[in-house]
Amino acid sequence: MFIFTYCVNLNFYTMSIPFIAVGKTNPTDSQASMLYYPRATQSGEIDLDALAEQVSLNCTATPADCYAVIISLVHVVSNALKDGNIVRLGAMGSFQVSVKGTASSSPEAVNQNNIKSASIIFRPGVKFKKMLGELVFYKKKV
Repeated sequence: MFIFTYCVNLNFYTMSIPFIAVGKTNPTDSQASMLYYPRATQSGEIDLDALAEQVSLNCTATPADCYAVIISLVHVVSNALKDGNIVRLGAMGSFQVSVKGTASSSPEAVNQNNIKSASIIFRPGVKFKKMLGELVFYKKKV
């Protein structure tokens, strides 16, 4: 099954997501039979140039203008995250920094040396959550 609908001016896209079956064993029971789970695969990728081109089709800005805005947005979001802010981009979602670290015996003993790594958490907004509910999947032939 493959579904493809694309209309830039009306912002209506329907694409299908390919998936494959991946076998996994139970790590606590080596005698158990393998079970198979779906895993989403990618059908391609879109780079910054193509993204800027598509954004420009939905507004009066040129692809170069859109490219500059996207590059600037990355810079501004990065700086805001460095300052400890949550960055909320409306219907797109929000970004914030999270850390992983080691334990200490008391709250007073916890310091920056306990932090072992940092990562960025993305929480999808309304538009992305709605899109997730509308996805169509098809099994990719391997």
